[in-house]
Amino acid sequence: MNILLHTIIKFLYLITARIYYAKITVLNLNKVPVNAPLLIAINHSNAFWDGVLIGLHTKQSIWFLARGDVFNKPIAAKILTWIGIAPIYRMQEGVENIEKNKEVFNRCYQILNKNQSIAIFPEGNCERESKLRPLKKGTARIAFGALETFKDNKSLYIICAGLNFDDPDNLNSEVLINFGEPIKVNDYFQESMPLDAAPVVELTKDIEKSLNNVMYNVHEKEHHQLFHFIKRNFLNLLVGVSKSEKFEFKKVKQLSEKINNNDAALSTLKTAANSYMRLLSQHKLREKYVRKYMVHAKFIGDYLIFLFLIIPAIPGLVFNSWPYFMAVYTAKKTVKKNEFFTSVNIGAAGLLYFIWYIVLLVLLVFFLPIIKALMLIIVLHFSGIIAFHLSSYFRGMRAHLRILKLSKVEKEALLNTRSHCVEHIQKFVQP
Repeated sequence: MNILLHTIIKFLYLITARIYYAKITVLNLNKVPVNAPLLIAINHSNAFWDGVLIGLHTKQSIWFLARGDVFNKPIAAKILTWIGIAPIYRMQEGVENIEKNKEVFNRCYQILNKNQSIAIFPEGNCERESKLRPLKKGTARIAFGALETFKDNKSLYIICAGLNFDDPDNLNSEVLINFGEPIKVNDYFQESMPLDAAPVVELTKDIEKSLNNVMYNVHEKEHHQLFHFIKRNFLNLLVGVSKSEKFEFKKVKQLSEKINNNDAALSTLKTAANSYMRLLSQHKLREKYVRKYMVHAKFIGDYLIFLFLIIPAIPGLVFNSWPYFMAVYTAKKTVKKNEFFTSVNIGAAGLLYFIWYIVLLVLLVFFLPIIKALMLIIVLHFSGIIAFHLSSYFRGMRAHLRILKLSKVEKEALLNTRSHCVEHIQKFVQP
């Protein structure tokens, strides 16, 4: 029964993720070892959703380790344990709780001894930033502890997974999941080594290097807005006409490294970009609408598509809107840290839609044969997806109307500032 429920939940949230994000890119999934003990080390910026995204896109079932304070409430602890999340306690959770880690570690060793996988967040905390924070040594210690318990002569691997979010709290954003090269722990292992032995330090450093290689690592938080502004709006200046997702990651990674290491040119770029971002904010516009409606003057197609979609979207708008708004409301009311917003929002939305569709199906079978009721539910689901896309075109039309209200002077200022910004981005990213 547990396997069936986990399969249903995985399928449910895979659909939810594919609807929530405009694009999910997974690179190097073929490098993930299968049928072998595996620790997956993940950068941590989006709370529980980080682990969920990895679990949705890997073949094997994964156990997760999460910080101990989220298990303080009994109901939360039961739910987290049921879905395969175990606590790991840090010093800030209290010295008295550190002893509980021995039990958690022993459980990890048993899981790994069965050739299963565990996901762990070696940074030890969650912060909403595109930055790799210093790693704790817990991942290496768990790996070495597991090898000491293995009765068979088997290999244990660590693979790093980089989660690269574009704008995680908003619909239609993008996420790129990138897996690194597997690290064979046996190559570092020595019998009965102390906790701070050289192999522990060396393995931790190599995990850090691997994580850095699979994620956009912008060192200074003050530069994150600039990085995402360029990546989100001017990706073509980085990759040209290439459609290769690996090439795209390479070029965006190079952008992050240039931002980290090119202070002189960065100052000029920030001035130009900030001027353009201020104008966009002032006129309540986004770069994509300026580019589409002002630079390329393409708007008729969006109006036609909106008119074409509005009829099939009506059932979705009527029946599917309330779970979405209820999920957003729940997240805003319950979340105190931004890092947890997406997890609560998507988690609540997926659960509410599932319950709502079950209730609708039960009601429909009183009036219709089961096959027709199921077909109607499927139609309603696709109507909801159409309504979701309709809202995107509606936002575009509103932006176009705002552009039409701008004076000639305001339009010229906007386009000139944009050209100045583009010019500086081109200079900055050129080899």
